[in-house]
Amino acid sequence: MKRIAFILCLILVFTVSAQNPKIAELDSLFDHYQKNDAFFGNVLLKKDGTVLYERSVGYQNLENNKKNTINSLFLIGSITKTYTATLILQLAEENKLNLSDKLARYYPEIPNADKIDIEMLLRHRSGLYNYTNEEGFIENVSQPISKESFLNKVKGYEIVFEPDAQYEYSNTNYMLLGYIIEDASGNSYKKQLEEEILGRLGLKNTYLGRPLDKTHFAKSYLRKGDKWEPTVPEWNTDWAWSAGALAATLEDLAVFYKALFSGKLIAQESLEKMLDIKEGYGYGITSFPFNDKKFYGHSGGIESYRSTVGYNKEDGVLLVQFVNATNYFNPNDISIQLLNGVYGKPLDFPDFSRRPVEVDGEVLEGYEGVYDNPEFPLDIKVYIKDNELYGQATGQGAFPLTPYSNTEFEFKPAGIKMSFYKKDGKQLFLFKQGNIKFDFIRK
Repeated sequence: MKRIAFILCLILVFTVSAQNPKIAELDSLFDHYQKNDAFFGNVLLKKDGTVLYERSVGYQNLENNKKNTINSLFLIGSITKTYTATLILQLAEENKLNLSDKLARYYPEIPNADKIDIEMLLRHRSGLYNYTNEEGFIENVSQPISKESFLNKVKGYEIVFEPDAQYEYSNTNYMLLGYIIEDASGNSYKKQLEEEILGRLGLKNTYLGRPLDKTHFAKSYLRKGDKWEPTVPEWNTDWAWSAGALAATLEDLAVFYKALFSGKLIAQESLEKMLDIKEGYGYGITSFPFNDKKFYGHSGGIESYRSTVGYNKEDGVLLVQFVNATNYFNPNDISIQLLNGVYGKPLDFPDFSRRPVEVDGEVLEGYEGVYDNPEFPLDIKVYIKDNELYGQATGQGAFPLTPYSNTEFEFKPAGIKMSFYKKDGKQLFLFKQGNIKFDFIRK
């Protein structure tokens, strides 16, 4: 039983029971965050449409001494994928496309286009290489890129695996879905988004890319030593587009999620397909546990922005969290404490004397792969998503790994520690959780 105990911890991160919410105590926690310069950002908790808690921390524009407010706009990164998937499902309901349509119907020159269908793109099961993993990608990201140039890049990539053989997150899938939306609808992606989602819901504070009016737009910052500096390079959002280029306020994203789950955007049958999670992913959406609660949502990362949204359709609790700067602090910890507050658990005031560190992307890439131990029943996959390292045991949800050195990583909610090392030329990690210890070796 000890061998699988940590998997249970991933599923049951906390043993909470329905108690009186400790919402009032969240202010003390967020005062603690602010005092220690932990991050800049906004958070929102709702239940059945009623605001339980909202708070702004840090700066929207440090140079102008302008603080974040509840009306601040943030780039939300890969949460954009849920909007893109919604547009695809709307077009399917209108019989303008089928989820079984092959990519070859639209872009026959893409490798394996005759084997990849739209559903595989939605589920990240196409086998297409993730363009954001390309060597030198970050050096070009501040420049614009055209559809033609992007498609030429995709044509030249090697196939990662055969279509539908497995799940592997790839932003390429959702860029292609954006092009398919344009082809099937006859509209630009931007116009389709505005007409079929933003217009329907009256969302005035959601944009494709950075808004022209920067009055309420939160800039992205990096912590360097004891100072904040603007994130460099600044992305040209052509590179994120239908995979991750939306900007929004907390409230606009909250309204979108509530509408999505209440049948205002897609039919119940389509929603059920979207929420059918396989290997950790549905159609532009994933799920994560909090005790016996199940939240549907997505995370996003672009520049130094980190965003999270989660909705519990059983009790109506909605979490929205935007961050535009972190002081080596894992935003996932913020989400956990917010949910602790909602479900009546004690809040954890972090010790800021020991801070996470920034690890170079090349170092993280060196850890990617599938690891096993002959005495352990499941493999553990280690991979990069939104510039952060994640672990995922076979058939289980993914968990973010916070770095405390170039080799030491933790997932504190489940008490997991992973230490990477090499032996006889092979990559391994030592897995620890409580009294459990296993050495995993990369296959």
